[in-house]
Amino acid sequence: MSSAIDLHMHTTYSDGEDPPEAVLRRCAALGLKTVALTDHDNTNGVRAARSLAHELDLRLIPGIEATCRWDACHTRPGEGDIDVLGYFVDVDDADFQAFELAALADIYERIAECCDRLTAGGYPVTLEEVFARNPDYAGLQHLIHLIQHKGYAPEWQDAWALMMRGWVQVRLSCFTIDRVIDRIHRAGGVAVLAHPTMVRCDDRWLQDAQMAALVEMGLDGLELYHYRLDAAARAHFGALARRFGLLVSGGSDAHGWFDNWRRLGTEPVTGEMVAALEARHIAWRNRQVL
Repeated sequence: MSSAIDLHMHTTYSDGEDPPEAVLRRCAALGLKTVALTDHDNTNGVRAARSLAHELDLRLIPGIEATCRWDACHTRPGEGDIDVLGYFVDVDDADFQAFELAALADIYERIAECCDRLTAGGYPVTLEEVFARNPDYAGLQHLIHLIQHKGYAPEWQDAWALMMRGWVQVRLSCFTIDRVIDRIHRAGGVAVLAHPTMVRCDDRWLQDAQMAALVEMGLDGLELYHYRLDAAARAHFGALARRFGLLVSGGSDAHGWFDNWRRLGTEPVTGEMVAALEARHIAWRNRQVL
């Protein structure tokens, strides 16, 4: 069963296959009514597509998927990145735009370091070559494609494994999770932990103690409806959301690669979830005005 709402997808302004205008046209053709573009570490796709969204009669919720780290949560090498979704952020806020620029500069510095590691290992690649794959954003997906293009690995999975040889040696994000949550709130946004099964503390799912710490930081919700969460995971994180009074959200996390956008609109996201997110957004926005 498909949903008319999808709150997690990516465009060429991060690691999605298609530009935002094409993504919105796909959403409209599928009958979606409310969508959020959630590119990594920037909202440039939202700015580029909001006029088209109006033309298509699509409600476009401004979103971002911000990269950060959580020092109290021990993770394996190469798996330290944590993603926080920000919904209803003010994309015209100057301070938030400065945060976006800093976040992009940080990820590009890390990609450049990964390139240096790979080059030292006998696989010459540069950040400039990664940008040549996508001038709007240089990410790991584009580095993987570059590795394939240069003939260093025959298949995507092999190229991913080669990329990871460098990535596990790269430092983590310079942004801590509490700082990211605060930046989202200051822009009137709602902070939701993306695909929570990917956050492994002591090699297991988040438990009460970790959730209490995140709530203390101001976390607003959990992305409960995501393809990476099976029935057991949804039961676990749904119970945590109820216990800690957290909002829930969901989305396809569609990128377009390999599946031709088939996941769009496949998660059971409801209007009530969107209304709850919007109510929290209004509360945060009003606090910033006071």
